[in-house]
Amino acid sequence: MEAKFDIRKMGRKLIKFIIAVVVVIVIIAVAVMASKSGGKNSLDVSDAQQEVKEPQAALSDGAVDTSKELNGHHLVAANDSYELYLYEPALSIIVKNTKTGAVMESTVRDEERLGNVNETWKGFLQSGIVVELQEETNTMQRKLGIEGSGAQVAVDLIPGGFHAKLDYPSQELGFEVEVKLYDDGSITACIPESAIYENAENKKIGNIYLFPLLGSTRLGEKDGYMFVPDGNGALIYLDDKEGRFDSGYVQKVYGTDIGVGESYVLSLLWGSYETHNDAEMILAPVYGMVHTDDNMGYLAVIESGDEEASIYATPNGAYSDYNWITAAFRKCTTYIQPTSNSGGSVTKVTDRIKYDINVRYMFVDGDEANYTGLAKRYRDYLIENDELVRTADEFKVRLDFLGMDVENWMMWKKDVPVTTVDNIREIYADLEGEGVTDILSLYKGWQDGGIYDIPVTSYDVDASIGGAGDLSKLMEECGEKNIDFYLFLDAVRANTDTANTTFDTVKKMDKRLYEQDTYQNVYRSFVYWTPQKALENLQKLQKGFQKKGIDKLALSEIGNTLYTYTMGDTMQTRIVSKYLYGEALKGAGETMDLMLESPIQCYWQYSKAIVDMPISDSDYIYTDQSVPFLSIALKGMIPMYGDYVNFEANEREYFLKLVETGIYPSFYLTYENPSELIYTNSSDVYTSEYSVYRQQILSYYKELKEISELTKGSMIAAHEITDTGVTIVTYDNGVKLYINYSETDAKADGVAVPALSYVVGR
Repeated sequence: MEAKFDIRKMGRKLIKFIIAVVVVIVIIAVAVMASKSGGKNSLDVSDAQQEVKEPQAALSDGAVDTSKELNGHHLVAANDSYELYLYEPALSIIVKNTKTGAVMESTVRDEERLGNVNETWKGFLQSGIVVELQEETNTMQRKLGIEGSGAQVAVDLIPGGFHAKLDYPSQELGFEVEVKLYDDGSITACIPESAIYENAENKKIGNIYLFPLLGSTRLGEKDGYMFVPDGNGALIYLDDKEGRFDSGYVQKVYGTDIGVGESYVLSLLWGSYETHNDAEMILAPVYGMVHTDDNMGYLAVIESGDEEASIYATPNGAYSDYNWITAAFRKCTTYIQPTSNSGGSVTKVTDRIKYDINVRYMFVDGDEANYTGLAKRYRDYLIENDELVRTADEFKVRLDFLGMDVENWMMWKKDVPVTTVDNIREIYADLEGEGVTDILSLYKGWQDGGIYDIPVTSYDVDASIGGAGDLSKLMEECGEKNIDFYLFLDAVRANTDTANTTFDTVKKMDKRLYEQDTYQNVYRSFVYWTPQKALENLQKLQKGFQKKGIDKLALSEIGNTLYTYTMGDTMQTRIVSKYLYGEALKGAGETMDLMLESPIQCYWQYSKAIVDMPISDSDYIYTDQSVPFLSIALKGMIPMYGDYVNFEANEREYFLKLVETGIYPSFYLTYENPSELIYTNSSDVYTSEYSVYRQQILSYYKELKEISELTKGSMIAAHEITDTGVTIVTYDNGVKLYINYSETDAKADGVAVPALSYVVGR
């Protein structure tokens, strides 16, 4: 019997089969995308937040006379040097130095001294803790004081301090705070995440301020200053500003959060958007207050919650008659969610950012009640908490090299080598002949495709600079000559033109890809890997380097780039970013020496030195004096290298700053004229030719090495600026440096210091 075929039926079956295959492919693709963009790789904050160590000093838990009163506050804890007093209705504290009688208060209790302030500022000035309320999707957050907001306060005295429960019934939210005094003169304040509740759907905690007025002063009634962690450090004097400023210092710890549109969040405390010049990044989560006439001060260290904190330092005349400094802790914020390509959008609010808030206030007195004393106390804190390991601080001149970049050429990219491996050999040989042997180098743009062909996950050296064999040989030669030679790479950013960035890149809270514009010729923008992917890339590179015997790696971005991002529908906070980058650096440091660019405090322990250390501050109009706070804290503990000398406008002043701060010099060099780079993404390198900087390198090396030999192994014990304008830096081995930044000769301690020069003495 002859078989019969129905073409139409076969066609329908084929179509059904194709549809089924497509559906299966789509399901698999969706599953892959889900695994790439969220779910299993996302982290809960409880996995990421580090445990805060208790102070090593004993808790001041001895019995006290709670009937003892000071300005309406009752004694709750005491030791041989300090007493802690509390006014329960406002959770206001007073800290008293029992040896001198000096006090620091945390609120303004005398209403006659409030000045002409509105109810908003009155509540702020009279509350020990202030909450900014996020209502609905309003882009302005409303302040909640304590006494005038209907808040309910319940206090229990505990050994060494007090435990308070703070409830806002009408807002259906609240939290608990615990404050303790220790025998070393430090006070800890903690708001645990587990004690925070928010029961209303449309009301959330936006920001929390802990003791924002602690140590505050009115107009110019006291001598002293506020310390802000701007760059290396800066002071705002407590003198009467006579209404010159309508704002103060406001910066987010560890830099801005690219994942959230922070500019959309306003506070009724500020009333309008504030605009500032680009600031130096805050590398250390600290701030301070000093009353020099009373010889009393404190340094506040944010021990937990630093990732979401901002530092506020406000001089009198800006909002009130008071000088005050504090940290604000972000618990939620608003962002703009686009709804169409035609410009439509809605405002949304993030989930609560979950983390504990911990601040330690470390008090100083006597001769230590100054910014030097604060820096030394910070140094001791870092050592006590294993945040800093002392490394050999031996002088080296930092000579970084740019290997190659690319430019557009017809339909391809054309290599533009400007410093080959042989060029570096030639430069080293030339310098060795002049006695320059103590060298640190970071080699940038060594990889195939040039400096911006990122990520780098293997030892793939561009042939135009000499290839892998020649570079490996150079590294061996450097090891024999005690030259620290590091391969440099960007560990966080990705180039969409040279890498597959379909998955694992940072999407902001609005689910849109974050892109960093370069405004350059070849590559117009970069994206960021998620910290999970950055960790994976670094682990892969580490394995490849191990096989090649490479043990020195310099990393940028990973040491100071924290952001909020999304993985699927899961919000990943800056706390997660910090944790994952820390895990990446910890793992890489097991087999390699690491060098980090401008790392934040928690990563100092992983770096053999700190490169691109700020040498000064941002020079805001409301800061009065730049101080080398970080240099005082870190000199003698870990080597520090400054920004590149080539790009400094005032070369002589910069050199004197290196002398003052103990920071070592850095040069960014090419063998060829940098005009070769004009059509590359490195076109901003406008001066770098070795032959141009040769004499300056020799001069810097000779002078700064001589100073370093005298201060080697020592730490800074004192720093002051005399009435004659001479800066005196004293090391703990007795060496003194006298620096004169003025254009006229000056004297200090009977030592004559020529204009724009320095003198070494004892």
